[in-house]
Amino acid sequence: MTELRWVLLALGVLVIFAVYLWSRGLPQRWLEPLAALRKRRTAEKVRVEPDLGAEVRVNENEEAAEEAIPAAASALDPAPPAPVETIVTLRFIPNRKAIACDRVILALRAAGLKHGRYDIFHKHADEFSDEPLFSVANLTEPGSFDLSRLSETKIPGMSFFMILPGVGDPVERFDQMVTTARELARELDGELRDEKGSSWSIQRERYVREEIIEYRHLLDKHAPD
Repeated sequence: MTELRWVLLALGVLVIFAVYLWSRGLPQRWLEPLAALRKRRTAEKVRVEPDLGAEVRVNENEEAAEEAIPAAASALDPAPPAPVETIVTLRFIPNRKAIACDRVILALRAAGLKHGRYDIFHKHADEFSDEPLFSVANLTEPGSFDLSRLSETKIPGMSFFMILPGVGDPVERFDQMVTTARELARELDGELRDEKGSSWSIQRERYVREEIIEYRHLLDKHAPD
């Protein structure tokens, strides 16, 4: 009974001492372990597990972006269209209203052109070539030259034309056609015009030539390997 009384007395003293310390504030070194424990438990409560759904969405976005790269590159650099058949035309108009057909025929033959298919004149690369480099037609419908009535016929002009792609280098063919037309215009006293009837200037010639160069590039891109 005496031992129990001493135990209760000691516990009471401890309680009173603890209350005294609590009221005065615990030493900082005693509080540090409690603060660390409280901080760790708080961190465990607020910790968030990885969002697997977000990761999946990121991966999906990355895959979509990778798939979009070839499509974007294709849109920026589309395949060039295949070249279509094109006719380049140059007109000769005499300074007078009309010119004698026999005079025109002699000038065409002197320039190396021959009367042939469709009763018009053609310039060939050589005598064995079937497809012409360029051709010359009468501006009078249907465009043919009637060799049986040369002395009594007059024509209002001629149309020089070449069909692309055709044979040979298109730029060289164009240069040869323009050179021939210019020589005949001087000889037959006339002027050159484009397919719309406008004056054939140096600027216009360069513009058409550049278009033919672009056409040749398309031919090269679509040429079989």
